[in-house]
Amino acid sequence: MHPVAILKPARLPLFPVIVAREKLTRGQRPRDVGGEPAVMDEPVGVAEYDEFGTAGEVGLHHFSARAISRLLPQGGTLLDLGCGSGRLLARLARGRPDVRVVGLDLSEPMLETGRQMLDREGLSEQVELRRGDITDFDSEVPEGVDVISCNFALHHLPDAGLARHCFEGVARVRASTGCGVWLFDFARLRNARTWPAMASMVSWPGPVIYNDAIESEKAAFTADEMTTMLEEAGLGDLAHVRARPLGENQAHWAPGRDRPFPNLDLWRDEPLQPEARLLASTAAWSFPRSMTRT
Repeated sequence: MHPVAILKPARLPLFPVIVAREKLTRGQRPRDVGGEPAVMDEPVGVAEYDEFGTAGEVGLHHFSARAISRLLPQGGTLLDLGCGSGRLLARLARGRPDVRVVGLDLSEPMLETGRQMLDREGLSEQVELRRGDITDFDSEVPEGVDVISCNFALHHLPDAGLARHCFEGVARVRASTGCGVWLFDFARLRNARTWPAMASMVSWPGPVIYNDAIESEKAAFTADEMTTMLEEAGLGDLAHVRARPLGENQAHWAPGRDRPFPNLDLWRDEPLQPEARLLASTAAWSFPRSMTRT
């Protein structure tokens, strides 16, 4: 799917109404888990997910790749948890050809799709995709890891206990190596109608990825829930922020212990098509300028 086909212009005027309704809603919905697979390995779903990574997710991938780059030193190593087909990691590798990237995911079909993509793009020497569990990954931590990241994977965990296992693993690695951390995911909204209304503005590659997007928001942790779990796991020094104005995404991060200042001059921005550039600019606008300046 080409980025030009992503947004439905006729639906965009609804955005202010959607935001206002969300802001006026009080209380918090309970987490609703089970509507999406914990591991996406069915062929149609894998294909739709990978296709969306070339279109609708370009903006957020670009945002997260730049944010991770700010945390990575020259020649650094990243461990990414729940990497899917690796589209975000490929974008990072193109922007930072000096770094090494290792991605973990439980879906072998997703990993194989990613490996084929990396081979086509000449990135397989720089990015390695492995089968691994994000709640039990101690044995998969590469030597000299500088940053651990997790992007749009935490909401797949069926309960808070498994999320804590993941965060405790991250905390162990941070304690022993001083590595930086970047965690990015959906944030559950207050009004059940908000995210489906937002999703109606997008042209999705197919019904599987559309349903996954709807169910992902239902299953996401709120920003407060995530912050509490991170603090309990020993990651109380992370910074926390939600996207504006709606709050549908959340980020939690910290620089490496010995590298408190962001690396602003190592990222090589690649040209984007106009529509993809608009998506990337919108994603960057949603977060503080201090997080997106390179």
